[in-house]
Amino acid sequence: MRFSNIAVMAVVARIMVPEEFGIFALAITVHAFVVSLAELGVASAVARSDLDIDKIAPTVSTIAIGTSLLLAAPMAFFAGDIAEALGNGAAASTIQIMSIAVALIGPFAVPGAILQRDFRQDLIFRATAVSFVAGSGALLGFGIAGWGADAFAWSRVIGQAVMGTMMLRAASRFYWPRFNKTVIAPLLGFGLPLALANLMSQVLLNVDNLFVGRLMGAADLGIYMLAFNISTWSTAVMGSMLNQVVLPGVSAVLRDGGDVPAAVAAAVRTVAWVAFPIAGFTFVFSGPIIEAVYGTQWTAGGPVLAVLSFYGISFILGLLCANVIIATGRTGVLFWVQAIALAGLLPALPAGIHFGGMIGAGVAHIVVISCITLPVYLVALRKATGTRIKGVFTSLVHPTLAAATAAVAAWAVTLPFTSAWLTVSIGGTVGATIYLGMTRKILVQVIPVQALWNKIAARKDHTGQTGVGDGAYITIIGSQSAAEARGK
Repeated sequence: MRFSNIAVMAVVARIMVPEEFGIFALAITVHAFVVSLAELGVASAVARSDLDIDKIAPTVSTIAIGTSLLLAAPMAFFAGDIAEALGNGAAASTIQIMSIAVALIGPFAVPGAILQRDFRQDLIFRATAVSFVAGSGALLGFGIAGWGADAFAWSRVIGQAVMGTMMLRAASRFYWPRFNKTVIAPLLGFGLPLALANLMSQVLLNVDNLFVGRLMGAADLGIYMLAFNISTWSTAVMGSMLNQVVLPGVSAVLRDGGDVPAAVAAAVRTVAWVAFPIAGFTFVFSGPIIEAVYGTQWTAGGPVLAVLSFYGISFILGLLCANVIIATGRTGVLFWVQAIALAGLLPALPAGIHFGGMIGAGVAHIVVISCITLPVYLVALRKATGTRIKGVFTSLVHPTLAAATAAVAAWAVTLPFTSAWLTVSIGGTVGATIYLGMTRKILVQVIPVQALWNKIAARKDHTGQTGVGDGAYITIIGSQSAAEARGK
């Protein structure tokens, strides 16, 4: 999905100009602020496997639908005033279109949370894939037709409507909106701090767009937005996975009295194993990546991307910590983490832009997330789960050394090349080979080889095409007999 998205954006980047990207960046910033409050954080309660879904889901549906509509209406009505306040009146129509996406949050909040609770990642992926095709088709069609920033907005709305409809049809249960007075207070006690924390998080993620747009202009904002999006490739690869799996997974470990610190350590190692080589790749090949994929008109974003690559790995680790803390029910902690980080970022951004332009904005982000956000998250994680900070850092050592070694080797090998495409392709191949070789033990732990063999064996036996004998069944499944294996 991520590679497909990169391919689509590579085409769009050659159709549109940086200024149109900048206008959409302003609209998506407003959308991010509003949508973080659209269901008041209560939908996450449905995803917790330690709560009674039948008791809370109807009330959650009522709250989500009501608040999303109440927030979407003023966003559409005051779109012109909002755009002027952000310094670019051309963003008004795009903001109005994005208000439709806000209104769509409510009806689909509970079905999405039910699929998350049930670990139906197959259905979520199917909905995501179909919505991606619909949204990307709309983006390319509207972009070619000259709709500019509005093409981005309509593609978001269309994709969200398709995905939400598919999740609504796929959810194992359906709940009509109703109010249960006994659960309102606990739901809001859980959800409001989470919603406010989400709002703070979106402010942290997007307030740089406001500063860059006002202080440097829409064209520079478009270049900065592209570089920032590339820097979060690791989040794009793993973000939805973490948001879907960690909350119900950790809540199940807590419910069953499992070893939460061990689960957190394994999760940190897995996230680092995926995110760190991506960060190393985008750091050493920042310029060639942008030139090869998006075109020469965006090359000014190369130095910004090199700096922001470090932000990407910090952000994905913070996202993991946040989901673990949500699973423990301590959502109020998230609000204070984001509030403290925002207090540091607001003065850092204008100072960074003043002294270093777009690169300065990136440096401001890195300083705040590394020196404020992550340390506070780790302290909160220790208090919530007993996870030792030393254990977290121990889980990071192996992926860090392997990613650094692979990045340096890939950079050295590609020094003679002048072609951006050759540099990226050969450097990526060399770096990936070295990295996978150095982390093969983690690879074996991450990929569920035994579970895959179990599925293959059971499927072959079920179809009557038994490719393995009874002895192999016993070896794969353990103490079960071949007959028991077939029965299951």
